[in-house]
Amino acid sequence: MDKNQCEVFAQFTYADSLTYDELLNAESALMARLEHILAGAGGQHLDFTPLGDMLRFQCALETLDPENFRDIASHIAAILPDGIKGRLLFLDKSLSGLHLFWLQKGQWRQTLWPVPQDAPEDSAPSA
Repeated sequence: MDKNQCEVFAQFTYADSLTYDELLNAESALMARLEHILAGAGGQHLDFTPLGDMLRFQCALETLDPENFRDIASHIAAILPDGIKGRLLFLDKSLSGLHLFWLQKGQWRQTLWPVPQDAPEDSAPSA
């Protein structure tokens, strides 16, 4: 049985001003630092997907802990260099809400979007 209550999805995009060598070096350092941050926060099953102009990752967390989410965002924002921005999505497996974070060097913002139990009135009906 899966003991993890939360999935984390992330996307980091690179500024066009980075040269190819700068991008490769920054991505390599970023992956190593992200791995360390996520392992320290209880991250499991970490999977990186480099895509040329962006880096994605996915991992699982055992507990649904908004304070841990903020700590992760804070630690990542602290290590982001100029020219790299990120987004984090913490998905509660009970589907009660989506915790979203936007990151850049030294800064982060967050919001919580509740997931309603029933479809909103303005949602598109099936065909």
